[in-house]
Amino acid sequence: MAHEEVLSILDQVLQDFSAIEKEEGIRKVLQAVFLAVKQHVNNTPGGVPGLRSRLPQLVSLYCVQPNWDLLENLIARAIDSAFIAWIDGVPADGSNSSGNLESLVVTCCSRWSNRAEFRSEGLGVSVFLNRPKWTSHTVSIIKSLIYASETARQVSRTFLESSASLKQPALHLAPVIWSWFDASDFSDVGSSRTWRKHFEQLTASIVDNQAPRHHRLTCRRAIHTMIQKLPSLRSELFSDLLARVLDMTTDNLTSEILRLGRSLIESLPQESDTFVHSLLEHALGWASLSFGGPDSLDDRIVTALGATLLIFLIVPAANYLSSDFREVFSDHRATPHRPCPYGIDPE
Repeated sequence: MAHEEVLSILDQVLQDFSAIEKEEGIRKVLQAVFLAVKQHVNNTPGGVPGLRSRLPQLVSLYCVQPNWDLLENLIARAIDSAFIAWIDGVPADGSNSSGNLESLVVTCCSRWSNRAEFRSEGLGVSVFLNRPKWTSHTVSIIKSLIYASETARQVSRTFLESSASLKQPALHLAPVIWSWFDASDFSDVGSSRTWRKHFEQLTASIVDNQAPRHHRLTCRRAIHTMIQKLPSLRSELFSDLLARVLDMTTDNLTSEILRLGRSLIESLPQESDTFVHSLLEHALGWASLSFGGPDSLDDRIVTALGATLLIFLIVPAANYLSSDFREVFSDHRATPHRPCPYGIDPE
């Protein structure tokens, strides 16, 4: 069945939301329509033509049936297809990053050509923010609306400062926090205690070796921007970050926490001094333990070692080390333009 025929069926069904709630048969037909549209979307880099124009009706239906994961998936795909690819600057997770260069270029070009089609008016972000349990599709929709609308940014700020936001796991909340800070233009958001609780979740995730790497990357960006854009909370945030490092076990280290240290050295050298000192001490203890283990090093250890070296390449390590370590690095000289070993991405 052509996508035009599928969408015409969708138009007929969407005319009466009350019937959808009452009639089981109509819901089954609609589910079949959604599945057909999804299959076509999966085979079309630019998405199904006409689906974006039906977003207001789909969102209205979502308000009636918020637990339809397939419907939420379609809304997310329709909105996402009208945005610049990876607008938040964070590399996609495994679901989108496995394609070859040609498919990525096609996706980027298609998104760019569709960017003028999307209108956020009438697509309230609150219906998605207020879902009791977010999914990856919920997060994708919220992120897109934050970038698209000042109203969505204002509503999202109110939500993020509320206790309701604390019910969502860091895996879902981190991308929303990062996107909101990335898209918002302000000097400070005040001293809401909720921001500090969010910060604690993010710092717990960035040192979690079991967390997906793209999640730790998002946490790093969110942590850095929170420290930069919340000056009224900066000293408390640095205290929380320092406490997290001091609480890490000797055998635990991630490249993302090290890259965070490097970026804070560059942007806030004086205020980050104590944190950087403790981080480097921990990193060297971890490196000593790692080299004292098996003859072969796994990928995680090599990545973290490379990230440790990145800090040394930016700032003279002797400035941050205790006297016990200073002798080892007494001849160190910072060389910020030296190629990074192990192929580690400095970002």
